[in-house]
Parts: sequence; C-alpha cells; structure tokens
Amino acid sequence: MEGALGSDAFQPQNDLEVELLRAAHEPHFREAFLRELLDAEIYLALLPADGTIEIGPDGQAIFTPGADLRLAPVEQDGKTLFPLFSAPERAQAHYRQDHFIAPDKARDVFLRHPGTDFVLNPGSDYGVTLTRGDIETLLRGDLTAH
Repeated sequence: MEGALGSDAFQPQNDLEVELLRAAHEPHFREAFLRELLDAEIYLALLPADGTIEIGPDGQAIFTPGADLRLAPVEQDGKTLFPLFSAPERAQAHYRQDHFIAPDKARDVFLRHPGTDFVLNPGSDYGVTLTRGDIETLLRGDLTAH
C-alpha cells in the first residue's frame, strides 16, 4: 500500500474516511483502516460510452437498459489503476463529465478483479494506491504486512 496523501481540507464523510484520515497521520492505525476498507461500501464511477447521460423531468439521471457504462481507468505514475471512491462526493469531485455512482463492497470488487492495481480516491486530498500484491495479501487476512 503506497502512502496516503492529505491536507486539512478533507472532511470525512463516513467511517472508512475517518480511518483513512487516522492512518494517514498515524501509521499504527493502518491495520484498522485496512480492516474497515475490506468490508466497507465503496463507490464506483460509471461513465457512459457515448459520453452523455439522459436526465429525466425530475432532474435525476436515467439509466436505460442496455446502456454501455464503463469504469474509466486512472493513470498514475505510469500505471493504469482501477479507481474506487470512499464516498460519492469523492467520485463527483474527480469526474467532471456525466457519470453514475454505483455502491459496491470493496472485498467483492477485489475478488471480481484479481490481479488488478487499485487507487482509492484518485485526485482527492487523501488517497491510497493498493497494488495487486497488497490486495492478495489483504484477502488472505494479513492486515499487518502493509
């Protein structure tokens, strides 16, 4: 797990973000953060392949059956990473184009995408890069190796 970045402007929105903030400032809280992350609800930003989302009369986005939604990878330090977000606000701040925000469980995402490198909160004041090795270790239950 590569470091968490941070500034004082980050306001935690949930328990996962509280643990992320604590771990960034005090490394002995990393294990608690990783435990929280594995079972946490995280958020995925799904972008329409054609770049637009239809808005209904109530102002809400309309998801049409058969729509081609995709996760947009993030490039960081020459690596392609799978983006995850700790709160919907983090995804909204990162993506300026139309997108849907879908909740999911971190453990489920990790299991569905073996061999993938992830980044939690790309572009945010607090983010963490998790390599495929980090994820494999976490899924085996070893929270202290990071």
